[in-house]
Amino acid sequence: MLKIECKIAVQKDGENFLSPAKIALLREIAESGSLRSAAKSLKISYQHAWNLIDEMNKLSTAPIVIKHRGGSNGGGAEISESGKRLIWEYQQIESEIQRLVQKLNVEINF
Repeated sequence: MLKIECKIAVQKDGENFLSPAKIALLREIAESGSLRSAAKSLKISYQHAWNLIDEMNKLSTAPIVIKHRGGSNGGGAEISESGKRLIWEYQQIESEIQRLVQKLNVEINF
């Protein structure tokens, strides 16, 4: 049986702006409130997670992730309103693409 799969990458000015890995990181940060926890959950290094966030923030017109430095209460990270909108828009694109992929998978396997 043949099966089509599709991964969504969004580029901005020729740079990789959004990808499944970046969206997964954003979702984990939204859930945990911590870049370190999100990285650990996704089994990536803190430095790699930091680099992904930095890439997105540099390409965005508004910050996507707001980082809070450590202190007596620890640090943390939160998804900005722009970031939340980006996650929602990516999910909408993902849903449309998945509907198309399901349809194509049915058609090629008749």
